[in-house]
Amino acid sequence: MGPRIIVRIEVTEAAKNEIDDLTAKFGMTHLSIHSRIVEWFSTQPDQIRAFILQQFPAEIKGDIASLILKNMRSGGIRASEATPSR
Repeated sequence: MGPRIIVRIEVTEAAKNEIDDLTAKFGMTHLSIHSRIVEWFSTQPDQIRAFILQQFPAEIKGDIASLILKNMRSGGIRASEATPSR
C-alpha cells in the first residue's frame, strides 16, 4: 500500500450524529469509517457510483435501480472490473 492521503469532508449535523453513533457502536474512529466508505466507493462500477451520487433524473431512478440489479445478476457489471475514475 502506498502513502495515505488525508482529505477533509463536510457533512450535515445529522450525518455527523449518525457517524458518531457508528464510532461508539463499532469502536472505530471517524477517520477509519470514512476511509472504508471511500475505499469501497472507489472500487464500485461507474453505474453504481452514478446511482449513489444521484446522477440520474428522479423520474427514472426506480427504473435505473432495476436495470442495474438486472445487469449485476446477469454478470454484466462487477466491482472487480471497475476502474476508479480520477
